Amino acid sequence: MGMERRGLVAYVEAQIERDIALGRLHPSGQFGSEAKLARRYEVCRGTIREALRRLAARGLVVQRPGRKTRAVALDESLTLENLGLALHDASNPDARWLLEGYFSLKRQVLVELLADCCARASDLDLDRLGSTCFQLQDAAHWESGETCAQAEFELLRHAARVAARPGHVLLVQSLQRAFLGGAAQLLPLMGGEALREWAFRAMAILHERDVQALQHELPALLKTRDERVLNAFAPAPQEPASPEAPSTQEELIGAPAQASGLADESKARPGVDERGAGDSAQTTAQAVAQKALPCVEEHGADTSRSTTAQDDALEARPSLEERSAGTSASTIYRAGRSAGAAPPRRKT
Repeated sequence: MGMERRGLVAYVEAQIERDIALGRLHPSGQFGSEAKLARRYEVCRGTIREALRRLAARGLVVQRPGRKTRAVALDESLTLENLGLALHDASNPDARWLLEGYFSLKRQVLVELLADCCARASDLDLDRLGSTCFQLQDAAHWESGETCAQAEFELLRHAARVAARPGHVLLVQSLQRAFLGGAAQLLPLMGGEALREWAFRAMAILHERDVQALQHELPALLKTRDERVLNAFAPAPQEPASPEAPSTQEELIGAPAQASGLADESKARPGVDERGAGDSAQTTAQAVAQKALPCVEEHGADTSRSTTAQDDALEARPSLEERSAGTSASTIYRAGRSAGAAPPRRKT
C-alpha cells in the first residue's frame, strides 16, 4: 500500500472514529453499505474496507460475515489506546471524568516506579534517572508541550526498566500511545512551570533516596500540573450560587456594619456588652433615650423641659425603627443624644 493510500485510510479511520464518538451513527450503531460509506467520505470502497478493518482491530467496530458492520458502544470499546474516542467532545462530562482517570493512573505508575527505584536501584541508575528529570525540567522551560510529553514518558519508561518491571514497561507504552495518539489536542498544554516544579523535586528526592518524601510530596505536585491541563481542556462545571447567599452589596456589608456599630456602642456606654447580641434597634433607641433623660435632670432642668425632651426622644424613635438591620448602633446612639437636646440653662 502506497504512502498516499495509507494516509487516506488513516484519515477515513479518524473520521469514522469521530462520528462514532459524537453519536452521528444510526441509533442501532450499524453502518451503511461500503458503497454508501464510500460516497459519504468520498473515497473508494477499498479504502473504506481497510479503515473498517483497522477499527475492528482496535475493538471499535464488529464485523461479521453476512451482517452489517456495527459500532461498539463507547463504554464497551474504550481502552487506553481509544482514549481519544472519549475526548472528541470536551463539553461531555465523561470526557473530563475519563481524562482524570487517565492522569490518576499515570501518577500512580510514576510514583510507584520511582519509589521502587529509590529503594533498590544502584547509585548509577539513580544518577541517570536524575539526569532524565533534569532534561524534563529543562524541556518544560524551553521546549514545546509535545517535547515535554515525550520526555515525561521517557522518564516513566526508564524507571520501569531500572525497577525491572516488564509489565510496567508495557503499561507505559500503552499510556504513551493513548496520549500521543488520541489525546493529541492536549500536547500543547504539557509544559510550563508546574511541570518544572515536580521534575525539580523528583530530581532532589532521587538524589536523597527519600521514599517518604516522594510518596507524600510528589503526588500533589503532579496533580497540580494535571489539573491545569484538565481545566484548560475541559473546565469543571461551575456550581450555581446558593439562593440563601447575599445577592446585593447592601446585604454583603450589612452584617459587618451592624457588628461594627455594636462594638462602637459598647465603647461609648459601659455595660452594653451585657445585653444579647440580637437586641433590636428599637430597644436600643429606648435605652439611649432613657439614658439621655438623667443627664438633663443632673443639670437642673425643670419638670416641663425634661418632659419635653422625653417626648422628643419618643417622637424620634419611629424613624430609628424604620432603619434597616444593618444601621450601626453608634449612629442610633448619636440620634438619641440629639433627640434629648442640650441641657437647659439654670435659672438665676
